Amino acid sequence: MACDAEDCGFQMLNDDEIVTSVQEESDPVEDETNEDDNNNNESSKDPSNPDAFSALETAMEWYEQQSECCPTQLLLLKRIRDLAAKKRRCTIVQ
Repeated sequence: MACDAEDCGFQMLNDDEIVTSVQEESDPVEDETNEDDNNNNESSKDPSNPDAFSALETAMEWYEQQSECCPTQLLLLKRIRDLAAKKRRCTIVQ
């Protein structure tokens, strides 16, 4: 313990000081995380309906060419693509 007190890298803290130190260290991390979330929300925009449709169309073409292509999964992918197409049409009409 005496050697720890002499080392500048270690501090002798009581219980209250330890709690305060941990709280101070955790607060900046939370602030940075919240700032990052806010920046990501502002800078990242949801894909548009036409973009989603195009991506799903490309994914379907790719998946159909794979040896692991399962008809059930392909049908589900087509349904998702059809949903994007429907939303794309609704956006165009508005």
